[in-house]
Amino acid sequence: MTQSVPDGDALAAFGAELAEIQAKAAAAQEKLRTATASVQSPDGAVSVTVGPSGVLQDLRFGPRAYERPPQALSGLVMQLIGRAQQKVSAQVADAFSGMVGENSAARGLLDEFLPSPEPDDGPPPGKSEVFMPEQEATDRPPSPPHRPPPPQQGPPRRRPRPEPDEDDESNPW
Repeated sequence: MTQSVPDGDALAAFGAELAEIQAKAAAAQEKLRTATASVQSPDGAVSVTVGPSGVLQDLRFGPRAYERPPQALSGLVMQLIGRAQQKVSAQVADAFSGMVGENSAARGLLDEFLPSPEPDDGPPPGKSEVFMPEQEATDRPPSPPHRPPPPQQGPPRRRPRPEPDEDDESNPW
């Protein structure tokens, strides 16, 4: 048996609930629109900023960046972008926390597509926080010695041109 509720009270309750949902949606939309994360290397050589979708919005190099070899600099940039993307994904997930339950299917779907933040336990023992190829050299086999190409003697050899067919009168040249 259902309990009867006056029409005015049910409508007022529904209106209040709808207003609350709209307020939460507007707050989530604003958080999503403004979500950014900036990360800087410990020595200030590189700083990156990514937007809510994880897209790089800003990349800046400090004076110390020019002291690094190109491969180490690109590795550092990629590492910082990854850390900033993890931070912004946490902000995006937080924007939805008030709208969906922690154990809901929607939250599970969101967690599946957003990278989970890795614990910031610091660098592994014996390695710095910043990628440096010199530190990784012990993990790789030595590169083979550089050998110059063999010297050429005389002009390069060319294949002789084939003789034109005398029967072929279709070529006007």
